[in-house]
Amino acid sequence: MGRRGRREKPKRSRDSAGWEDGYKEIPKENERFVAYYKAQGIVPEEEWDTFFAACKAPLPVTFRITGTSEHDPTKIRDALVNEYIPYLKDIIWDGEEVQPPSPLPYYPDELAWQIRVGKTVIRKSPPFSRFQKFLVSETEVGNISRQEAVSMLPPLLLDVKPEHTVIDMCAAPGSKTAQLIEALHAVPEPTGLVVANDKDYKRAHMLIHQVKRLNSPNLIIVSHDAKLFPRIAVSESVDGAGRTVPTYLKYDRVLCDVPCSGDGTMRKNINVWRDWNTGNADGLHNTQYEILIRGLHHLKVGGRLVYSTCSLNPIENEAVVARALRDWRGCAKLVDCSNELPHLIRRPGMTNWKVMGKNKEWITSPTDRIPDSFFPKDDLKELGIEYCFRVYPHLQDTGGFFITVFEKTAEFTDAALRAKRKAEEELVADEVKRQIVEIPAEDTTSQEVRPLETSAEVPAEVRPAAAAPPKPHEDIVPRKVRLPRDANEEPFKFLATDHPALNECYNFYSISPDFPRESLLVRNASGDPMRSIYYVHPNVRPLITLNEKKLKLLHAGVKLFTIQKTLDGVCPWRVQSDGLFLLYRHIADQENGRKSRTIVANKVFLLSLCKFTFHRIEQIADKEVQKQIEGISEGCMFLEVDLEDGRKPVVYPMWRGKMSTNLMLAKQDTQELLMRVFKVQPQSKDVPSKITESKEEETEAVVEETSDTENAVEEIAAEVAAEPVLV
Repeated sequence: MGRRGRREKPKRSRDSAGWEDGYKEIPKENERFVAYYKAQGIVPEEEWDTFFAACKAPLPVTFRITGTSEHDPTKIRDALVNEYIPYLKDIIWDGEEVQPPSPLPYYPDELAWQIRVGKTVIRKSPPFSRFQKFLVSETEVGNISRQEAVSMLPPLLLDVKPEHTVIDMCAAPGSKTAQLIEALHAVPEPTGLVVANDKDYKRAHMLIHQVKRLNSPNLIIVSHDAKLFPRIAVSESVDGAGRTVPTYLKYDRVLCDVPCSGDGTMRKNINVWRDWNTGNADGLHNTQYEILIRGLHHLKVGGRLVYSTCSLNPIENEAVVARALRDWRGCAKLVDCSNELPHLIRRPGMTNWKVMGKNKEWITSPTDRIPDSFFPKDDLKELGIEYCFRVYPHLQDTGGFFITVFEKTAEFTDAALRAKRKAEEELVADEVKRQIVEIPAEDTTSQEVRPLETSAEVPAEVRPAAAAPPKPHEDIVPRKVRLPRDANEEPFKFLATDHPALNECYNFYSISPDFPRESLLVRNASGDPMRSIYYVHPNVRPLITLNEKKLKLLHAGVKLFTIQKTLDGVCPWRVQSDGLFLLYRHIADQENGRKSRTIVANKVFLLSLCKFTFHRIEQIADKEVQKQIEGISEGCMFLEVDLEDGRKPVVYPMWRGKMSTNLMLAKQDTQELLMRVFKVQPQSKDVPSKITESKEEETEAVVEETSDTENAVEEIAAEVAAEPVLV
């Protein structure tokens, strides 16, 4: 019986619009696109055919191996290079040689890869099928992230260090933010932090899902209009008059990957060919400029800002950059990045372009709807616009992209502020006049037009009367949208350092006094630890406590403890794998040299834990491991295993019950361990097909290896059993 009141969606007839033997494929042609960019001369005339053919070709699949100092990415890279790539060479499919995956030449340490293989080959060729299972498994646990090649460039050029304070102004969906977090965590205990912001409330929650797997306590995620991003207090002091004076956060690095028309994504976003017009770029110019100058205001002197778009249009790129440089003349400059990423093929920024009016005719002077900032001027070379660079699809088989790097050389003077405010008054008038244009759904952050914020940075005498401060949270009222299931909108409440629940955890796990006890919080209105306890870096705490009424804070902290109330006489707070690496370094050592509640075992014992959900203590074959477990009371404990030669041991959470023990890992993490460490493959249903004779024996070996998981487990257990127990 159907749900009462539920309306069934009408089925679409093949005779209705858009149907004719199925959906029509959108043709990859647009005469306006061709005419516009040919006239702009974005590539030399002799390259146009090659450029345009590349624009219409399918985009290769690219992925990035993720990791930090705690989760070394080189182990995944080594598994890829040594155990999968050798099987993917010299393969012939349908009479043609298939290219194996290859590393992107400009990405450091071979941690980014490109695949030019069709889905049919991956699905039906046994070597690629095995490779696909590896990709799926590592992606599920967060060790691999699919990301477009050009999207990886802005974070690389930011040159983030572990001590830096970084903000991503338009962060969703989060692939670039993830790179920033990984750069910050290049050392075990970074002191910097990352602020990730996105105006769109739903996309901001998508961002949380994307970066949550990195388990960074140095991250906060907020939702504000980037054009009006507020100043964040980091400390407070009292002046001579008894007034509280805040000190505001300034950033070492700012990423402005702004909303854009997105015509550089034509290889993956097929709608670009149908919807492209110059109005998309024209309508975004002011928004992009506002986000850029807001980023410059928040940047420290000497800091670096990256401005980027996935657009080819100079109205969104060089015109925006030149406008900001003129307004910030003497206070900001462009950085020559030609020596950075040396294997990246690029073209310099444009110093001459044309402007098209609303009537689709070329114009040479401003109108009431086309501002002066759209037009190129004689000072472009003086401003260093050639230091900007463009990436085109035909250069290295990528999408189209624009990037430039700013360095802030000085703060604004009062005179500069007055000149800027005059320009902003004119800008507000232009915003009111301009028509609302339809832009792609991916760029919803730029659809709303608002007056500029009257910042406290601007002296009262130079503030325009019309630019009243926005009402509290005026720009961050969440819309009624469907959020992810794990979305948490509860407030952030810090626990007292002597809270009974925390004391219980400290005593049970022998947590040393150097652990930052003031950095633990909960997510509920009462402020009591009911289900979970989270940890943030001490430098993040003031951002939360001093800005409760100013910031729309969506995410902060790593889950450290979760309660299990069913046990009597046992500490109910279990250590979570998310925050294990944060806590374990603060677990006190015992007389035997091991950390409290820790056992040391070899790979055979880890394999048995992966194979059996509950491992009876009395049946543990390794008597030394059995003795260690019997010497620990019931509750959560730690397993330390040396998995790879030359790397530090890996620690996993375990549960010690009365009669048995089990590994506290999610199913996908266990499967990834079996595949990567123990070479146990899921049962393969693929049948060997068209391959070269030179690879026939290797392919048969792969199929045999993956055909029986149980046999593979037993064989590996016997092989590893000969290794000494690590005690």
